[in-house]
Amino acid sequence: MEGEGPPMLFLHGWGVDGRIWRQQYKYFSEHYQTIVVDLPGHGKSSWAHVSLERMTQDIYALLDYLKILKTGIVGSSFGGLVGLKMFSLQPSRVSFLVSVGSQPKFINDSQYLFALDQERVNKLADQLSTNYPSMVQIFFRSLFTREERSSRRFRWIQAFRQNEDIPSREALLGVLDILKKEDLREVLSQISIPFQWINGAEDYICSKDLGGYLKEKIPHAQIHLFEKCGHFPFLTKPHEFNQVVEKFLEKL
Repeated sequence: MEGEGPPMLFLHGWGVDGRIWRQQYKYFSEHYQTIVVDLPGHGKSSWAHVSLERMTQDIYALLDYLKILKTGIVGSSFGGLVGLKMFSLQPSRVSFLVSVGSQPKFINDSQYLFALDQERVNKLADQLSTNYPSMVQIFFRSLFTREERSSRRFRWIQAFRQNEDIPSREALLGVLDILKKEDLREVLSQISIPFQWINGAEDYICSKDLGGYLKEKIPHAQIHLFEKCGHFPFLTKPHEFNQVVEKFLEKL
């Protein structure tokens, strides 16, 4: 936790931890009380095989302990799904949602084609079983565009990653299992709070075409695409990302 002001909770994605938000929670702590957590099995949080609902209930228990009644949420990838689940369980306790490279459903079906094919996720799970932990690093690298990977910024990210503990195989497989099953599309039409969706235009985890779908479900949604970016625009373009979110927050 850093700073004072309205609470602002940062939720990371699969295979990383709360430190990935370093350039955001420090920046926004000038005007907000920024809170960063490590989700189960990531960073310093131990793993227990729990449902997404239990995971979000635990986060609310943490907020209760901190005497935080209401918070804004910024979630990346799986963290965005957690934030959406938090809203579905206790909507009065969420002041705004910023979803980054995230969506309500991470597996494609005949009616939803913005995410990943089931076979691709199954293959990743199989690779983790036989090629852990190197597969985590290979997957992380794949989330950036070729242009991003050739940048000085990416070299800094790689150096920073060397100091991180890789989540346990059990945690990674457990979260993948959640991603296979969860479908929160029905929650979208219930969102009346300020909502912003940010995505890299070349993100293969979350298609840029999802923006139109979200606009249909959440007419007041703010959509922003970062060109020539993959899954983590807040890592490769942190200054620009912070400005986009700050502009969104200024309107609240």
